[in-house]
Amino acid sequence: MKRFHYMTLVLLLLTGFSHAQGDSEAALLLDLKKTRADYEVAKQKFENDTKLYEEKAISANDYNRSKNELLSKEVDYQKLILKLISQQSYITVERAVKYQDSRGTRKVKITLKSALEGNEEYLSQFQDHFDVFTPEMRSGKIYNIYVSLVDNETKTIIGSPYEYRVPAIALGQSAEADFELLKDAENLTVSLNYNNRKDEKNIYLKKDASTSLIDIASMQFSQEADLGSKASYVITMERFSTTDDVYRLEIKNLPRQISYDFTDGGSKVTQIRYAQGINVKTLSLQVYLPDRDDEQVVIDQPIKFQIEAVNSVTGESAGSEQLEIIPRGKGKIEVRANNLYHETTTGKEITMDVTVRNGGSRRLDNIRIATEKPLGWETVIEPDMIGSLEPEKEERVKITVIPPKDGGVGAQEVKIKTEAMADNRRVDTEDKTVRIQVNASTSVWGTLALILLLIGFIGGIVWFGMKLSKR
Repeated sequence: MKRFHYMTLVLLLLTGFSHAQGDSEAALLLDLKKTRADYEVAKQKFENDTKLYEEKAISANDYNRSKNELLSKEVDYQKLILKLISQQSYITVERAVKYQDSRGTRKVKITLKSALEGNEEYLSQFQDHFDVFTPEMRSGKIYNIYVSLVDNETKTIIGSPYEYRVPAIALGQSAEADFELLKDAENLTVSLNYNNRKDEKNIYLKKDASTSLIDIASMQFSQEADLGSKASYVITMERFSTTDDVYRLEIKNLPRQISYDFTDGGSKVTQIRYAQGINVKTLSLQVYLPDRDDEQVVIDQPIKFQIEAVNSVTGESAGSEQLEIIPRGKGKIEVRANNLYHETTTGKEITMDVTVRNGGSRRLDNIRIATEKPLGWETVIEPDMIGSLEPEKEERVKITVIPPKDGGVGAQEVKIKTEAMADNRRVDTEDKTVRIQVNASTSVWGTLALILLLIGFIGGIVWFGMKLSKR
């Protein structure tokens, strides 16, 4: 039974010869064969010298010299055995499974196993030299295996913990190392460090569907959008199964006033299917907000909703992700006037009323009204500042435009400009242009003289007519 235990141990230690080291191992095996032959010769000589010494046919010095030679050859033989053992890889990666836990965290579980394959007939020749093995070797366990997950491209560790310690693996048994993925990957390198050796294996990760079939994620899970606009979410959907089922895309808990659609490369989609060998799909979700708020769509209040992938055959949920959208009100200034065309004469002022209205969905603050006018013109604005204006409210502003007395005549323009803030954001405004036709002014006395002259002229005609009628 003891011999079988040792043979099984050596089977473990000699498993997994590397083809890349075939030449060096072949040379080592030849050296091992030579040192074994030297050991057998020394052993046979020592046995013969022992008999001769017992018969007093040789001296004690000759006997001790033969004994020391045997020990020397045995040590050389044992050194090569240990060297052969140290060059072998006897920890295998049985499984590498990518999964997600109940919190949605992506993880990788590595299953390690000790090997049990070997050539028992060949290894039986080493059974008389097991005394050179350490206690760890004799126990049938492999101690202190350190495991890390390494990114294939950057060669950096992407697993947490950075280094996982497996205290021991019993002969023929398995052990697991569980990591959180710090960077998502489809394949990676599993680095094993034990017995002063380092072994690296490039592994394609297997998917585990025990938690959910599809992992849905979005980096922009919470977004703000103005009323009357849309928010766009980039949705990543990773499959954790090998089936080719069709999945229906649904949105839950979104108010009916808010519409949405999924797009894939610009085309609208309502269902998805994964092609062979493809496990990740990236879609775009557009969510459209209404123009006005109400009881369900409240400004500055987040609206939480869910994306869900539903198996089209079974109707069961295959995965979901919670998102949110925060409606933001938008301020909008509207400037209205009954008449944007006026006529006047040089130096004569024009008075007009304009209405400033908040046509948006958020309160306007610090509304300033100003004018852009020709050189030499003056304007008076009452009031030129409105502290705040609630949505759908308006306020009347009186604007007086005064052309210069010595200015020229012709068509001129005065622009009414506004600026305001809403929720600490500048509001886009639209200028209004007032067109003014300026005519030359006339003298009052000249006009009066012209009227008197006209009256005299008409009176003269009447008098002359009356004279003619008397004749």
